[in-house]
Amino acid sequence: MKRLTWCAAIAIWYFISIPMGRAASPAKTSATIESNGGAGQAKRLSSSAKNPASNRKAGSAAKKMLLAPVMVRAKRMVPSRLMSDREALERLERTPGGVAQVTEAHIRRRRAANLSEVLDFVPGVTAGSRHGPAQDDQISIRGSGLESRYETWGISLLQDGFALNQADGLAVTQPLDMDFVKRIEIYKGASAMRFGGDMMGGAINLVTKTGYDAPALEVGSEVGSYGFVKNYLGSGHVAGRWDSYLGLSDAELGGFRDHSIQVQRRMFGTVGYTGDDGATARLDTSYMSDSEDLPGELTRSQLLDNPSAADPTYVGKKSAREFDFLRTGLTVTKPLGEGQMLEAYAQFFWHDYENPLPFAIVEGSTYNWNGELRYLNDIPLFNCGNHLTAGLQYGGTMWKDLNYVNDEGETGAALRNQWDRALALGAYAEDDFDLTRELSLVFGGRVDYARRSVSGFASAKDYAPTGVADFVSGLSPKAGFVYRLKPTIQFFGNVSRAYQPPILKEEEAPNQNPSTASVDTLRAERGWQFETGARGSWKERAKWDLAVYDYEIHNEILNFNRLPFPHAKFVIPSYINVPRTRHSGVEFGTSLTILRNASRLVGFRGQHDQLVARVAYTWSRFRFVDNRTYGNNQIPGLAPENRINAEITYSNAYGYWVQPYVYTVPGGWAVNSVNTVYAPPYTLVGVRAGYDYKPWHCRLFFEAANLTDASWAAAIAPDAANQRFFDPGDGRSFYGGISWHL
Repeated sequence: MKRLTWCAAIAIWYFISIPMGRAASPAKTSATIESNGGAGQAKRLSSSAKNPASNRKAGSAAKKMLLAPVMVRAKRMVPSRLMSDREALERLERTPGGVAQVTEAHIRRRRAANLSEVLDFVPGVTAGSRHGPAQDDQISIRGSGLESRYETWGISLLQDGFALNQADGLAVTQPLDMDFVKRIEIYKGASAMRFGGDMMGGAINLVTKTGYDAPALEVGSEVGSYGFVKNYLGSGHVAGRWDSYLGLSDAELGGFRDHSIQVQRRMFGTVGYTGDDGATARLDTSYMSDSEDLPGELTRSQLLDNPSAADPTYVGKKSAREFDFLRTGLTVTKPLGEGQMLEAYAQFFWHDYENPLPFAIVEGSTYNWNGELRYLNDIPLFNCGNHLTAGLQYGGTMWKDLNYVNDEGETGAALRNQWDRALALGAYAEDDFDLTRELSLVFGGRVDYARRSVSGFASAKDYAPTGVADFVSGLSPKAGFVYRLKPTIQFFGNVSRAYQPPILKEEEAPNQNPSTASVDTLRAERGWQFETGARGSWKERAKWDLAVYDYEIHNEILNFNRLPFPHAKFVIPSYINVPRTRHSGVEFGTSLTILRNASRLVGFRGQHDQLVARVAYTWSRFRFVDNRTYGNNQIPGLAPENRINAEITYSNAYGYWVQPYVYTVPGGWAVNSVNTVYAPPYTLVGVRAGYDYKPWHCRLFFEAANLTDASWAAAIAPDAANQRFFDPGDGRSFYGGISWHL
């Protein structure tokens, strides 16, 4: 019945929207780019006419583009959401730090069931899913949020350039389906200041579809191992100055593991208006319903011997999650003459959940509202190129937190009835000045004020701190440079200070000594980041991106999952500040066109095929520094020291492609602070293949994953006192999908 409801909704939307015109041929500009971070060199694969919000020439789509030392400025600035992939990439590559772009073409060539599955070739980003494609993603950028066990924190999650985090910094990745996304931008560390990012890890920006870049009707279906079924319907339209897009999806999974059934429904819609002067207004709405069983974590021996098993305690307590999410947001952009623009954003989102866990039945609702006012200025300064961004941010969260005794899956006595509140105020500015045609200098900074409060009832069995804590950052500065040795080769570097207050989950959890805990026990994390690197391309055959960084962090907040009482079969999270830690790493990504027109070598003509290899390598070293208890041990979490992902893709002009790949973690990594238990190393071997039949606008793909049926850890519960550290990844599996659009 639910699927029929989704189908009826999209059909009504489609037929009502037909008079508005088809989005397959609006006045717009779009591009698909294959890039691994080369300095401004991009290959345009498709294009159409001019976007009404831009004054670009339609004929420029056919030209080969190289990044000029100074960006060409349009008379009228364009909202980032309406930029083509090429324009967005050029802006990314003015950043004096690690950045990356994931295009829709990359997303479409796989089972993109969650965000973590499409970030596999972004060096420095470690991502895994705790319960298969349930989208409870564990995402870390340069070691951010290593302590997270549920949801994600330590990064700013953005949609179309504006924050989706709660006011305390918690990010929920589940609501937005990857089929609603046209590209993903990753800003590592201080690179996120361009969007006001205030998290140590940086930011992930999900750029969603509009009526200008979505067809009038698109449908897709995927099926695969362990009962995986996903369906998608989308519709985009343009009528004069109005555009609209609606996407619906549903996914079901029986689960690789026992007790891991999942059912998800998602909706995303947007309506936009573009005025005569280039001003825009856009209203977004999204909804998600999620129901899933939780299998819990396993010990190391269970991970290796029987990874499909569930924790018996989770099964006996009927651990699960029911989750509903609703969001609406309004974005307004207003050009202020030539080279200037004002952006205003406001949103409200709510989510309600019921979450039976071994230690309690957790229920609650969060009410979140935030807004941002951002000023952009591209007017030359002293006859030199200059790009100024400045903004003010406000956010508020109210969280109704209810806990009850879990009596074998039934609700028992009340343990907690609290209101948790968070307030966030921030101001930031960043200026990118072209000192010469080769050298750009970047200076910026931000200041933050945050408040956390917890009030209400908590029983002695479920002690939670109460009270109020205030956090004031002072100035967090940033300075950097981009030097262009050639139009296609650049070097960059930056130094910055980071400041990150604790989130509510950390504040309201008991610390190591509950009798003395209060909300103001935890202090904000502070740190200095140093980074340098290079990116470039060579003769349209090779592209590369290299970054080396070092974080010197004070008061990093880490999670010690302790036993609530002796011999307990489950653990509860407990957070403390660690005086000093260091995060260091090397990130390297490259792509190389090995052969072009390879089929001619064996006698075929006119194939126009190519063979392209791609590699993403991450070296990470996250350590305590002279700690009294842990010395210089490795910090536990989803943090393998070495990770190598490699693939080689053969494609031809007829639309066929095949892509074998290998993902390997050659050494184990610590999952507890005393470094006595390590996650096992693993190698995942798979192959993808597909066919794009352009006359019918039809795509087919197939994937065989983990062909050796390796046992591996997709996510980690660090410092688990019951020794259950590991969330296993899927075993050998097969997936296929088909999509079509008008």
